[in-house]
Amino acid sequence: MGAARAWRWKLLPFHSRPPPPPTTPSLPATLSPVDKEEDVPREFLCPILGAPMSDPVILPSGRTYERACIQACAELSVSPPGVEGDSPASGGVVPIPNDALGAAIRTWSARASAASTSSSSSRSSSEITAVEQLDMACAKETKSLRVGEGEEEVGQLSVKAVGGGDEWEVESAMAALRRATRESAPRRRALCVPQLLAALRRVLLSARHSAAARADATAALANLSLEPENRVPIVRAGAVPALVEVASLGAAAPEACEHAAGALFGLALHEGNRAAIGVLGALPPLLALLTAGDQAPRARRDAGMALLHLSLAAVNQSKLARAPGAAKNLLSISSDSNEPLPIRRLALMVICNVAACAEGRTALMDAGAVATFSVILSNDAHRSELQECCVAALYDMSKGSPRFRGLARAAGADRPLILIAEQADPGVHKDMARKALRAMLGLGDINGGGLHDFSNSERNDDDSGTMASSLPVRRRRAASWGAPPASKLSSSHHWRSVCID
Repeated sequence: MGAARAWRWKLLPFHSRPPPPPTTPSLPATLSPVDKEEDVPREFLCPILGAPMSDPVILPSGRTYERACIQACAELSVSPPGVEGDSPASGGVVPIPNDALGAAIRTWSARASAASTSSSSSRSSSEITAVEQLDMACAKETKSLRVGEGEEEVGQLSVKAVGGGDEWEVESAMAALRRATRESAPRRRALCVPQLLAALRRVLLSARHSAAARADATAALANLSLEPENRVPIVRAGAVPALVEVASLGAAAPEACEHAAGALFGLALHEGNRAAIGVLGALPPLLALLTAGDQAPRARRDAGMALLHLSLAAVNQSKLARAPGAAKNLLSISSDSNEPLPIRRLALMVICNVAACAEGRTALMDAGAVATFSVILSNDAHRSELQECCVAALYDMSKGSPRFRGLARAAGADRPLILIAEQADPGVHKDMARKALRAMLGLGDINGGGLHDFSNSERNDDDSGTMASSLPVRRRRAASWGAPPASKLSSSHHWRSVCID
């Protein structure tokens, strides 16, 4: 065999393969497939997931996370990134919903999806639409949200949405604002700023906005009026004319009308607002809501409560007395047995306030109030519940009105008043019944003795059963007036209710 052969290495040319292109991460369901993750504003991304949030919440650290991530951290007993101290797992941290950021994310996602379907996938970065610019501006507004600043951000976004004029954004902003005003008293006080009130007023007065946006804006005002500190600023911001216009819509916008009545009721609780609200024209639509049987019970109740507090002001008492058909409609509701008892009581209480002025007493007696109350006190199935209000109204009408004596005699009002004065438990309405009866009989103030002295006077009964001539003439009249009143009102004072609940 020959010598061993030496090995020789032959170098072959080496060609490296190009690296594979990077894979595109999967996009969340809220984004369009043509959008890239780097196009999403950083404020919309959850620090844990790295994807846009659908239910963002704020922690005390000031950072916002997806609610599902916070719940997962609580179950695993770990703290989210950037959280120090108490963790969600300890139970000492309650995540606060970040409605402002959630609304901004939804707005951006919807606009991004709409823009992607109408534009080419190969467009350059310079071809950014005005809608996307607005979305980016909204995203910057929500940057670095912290606890205590959510109220301000909700208000700013609402004001900006109303100023932008986009109807979809206005609806989203009003819905978010309505939710925000339901949460707590401090948040309602923080949101009641002139800029936001002006934006809400603009939404209510503009007919181009949808019914949903106007209903949410009215509900937000009603929620804001729950706080005593907000009632005067709301009136001074000019919200009352807008609420009056919404309340005048009636059946055309039932939800908005209901919230408008609630807002006016809340504003009327402040004594300093009552005269201004009445001057601005709130009484006619509230009276229409109270007397409309096709309205929701809550709308009628809030309208009645608003009228009750507004009628405490003397200027509004005169306005209600002069309003065409106001006295007649209120008496119709109070005497209709088909009406709910709370609505009847509200109508009677408003009547009592109106009867406190001379114009109101005249208008009520012209409408047949004395005969109506006499029938309620005698024959109504709920007379025990309505007794106090009826007696108070009769007492108010008896003050300084000679006309009351004749109407009361004709209606037979002495008998129910005598029974109340003799049999009712001691109280204000019992004293009112005694005084109204004295005014009706023309006896003036009488000290001592019971009212039975007026009707069951001393009798010198002889065999014929006639009253002796020694009986005072005034007492004979009182006894004769004690006859039972007619079961039905005379046709001139009988008003049938047109309200069906």
